[in-house]
Amino acid sequence: MLIDRFIDEQKFYHHFQPIYYLQTNKRLGVEALLRSTDFPNPELAFEAARRSGRLYQLDTASIKKAIATFAASTISQDQDRLFVNVLPSTLVNDRFPAFIEQALEHHQLLASQIVLEISESERMDQLANLYYRINQLKTTGLYFALDDLGKGYANFDVMIGLDFDYIKLDRLFSAQLQKSSKKKALIQFFRDYSESQGIGLILEGIETNQEYKLACQLGVHCGQGYFLGRPTSLEQHQ
Repeated sequence: MLIDRFIDEQKFYHHFQPIYYLQTNKRLGVEALLRSTDFPNPELAFEAARRSGRLYQLDTASIKKAIATFAASTISQDQDRLFVNVLPSTLVNDRFPAFIEQALEHHQLLASQIVLEISESERMDQLANLYYRINQLKTTGLYFALDDLGKGYANFDVMIGLDFDYIKLDRLFSAQLQKSSKKKALIQFFRDYSESQGIGLILEGIETNQEYKLACQLGVHCGQGYFLGRPTSLEQHQ
């Protein structure tokens, strides 16, 4: 099957998109984004893996390769962090803690250099298990982010119930931000919530100078988007 070859032969790579502190223009880190010629839309690869019962194998293979690419670059020697997506079902898998520990040890990376973004591509029905696993892994130094808040299945019980270090607001909040008082008010709400809880707020999808300036004025901590940097090979970020 195509998906078996795709996973076993690792017929994929990653592009990396920078994330910046908006007030200082200092880079916080980079997010790894899976790319391939076999599946131009990465979501289709994960759906094929799901149908074949190999979702965990694809997710961990992607994480491992992203870590390897990051570790081999000079950027890993700076203070940058690697943001990498992980599915809830992968995170609660009993094999995952040993997997991530071995991957970091093999590539001589600190746990504090990694931010695991919990992806919104599947429902978070196992909140109790996720809470336990996140707390377990945070003791090793790993950071966690809630990805794409405002999209898909995102809801407040996930945001409140789980212990995140970062919250990433979906691009719907930044798109034509200047035209929407409602978006501005919601961003301010999440900014205040994040600051009160010691959480870093990241606004995704910043694509214009106007959106960037408004995000800065609204006090958003960090930003990501084409205006700040497009996804590309890691070498181009060094």
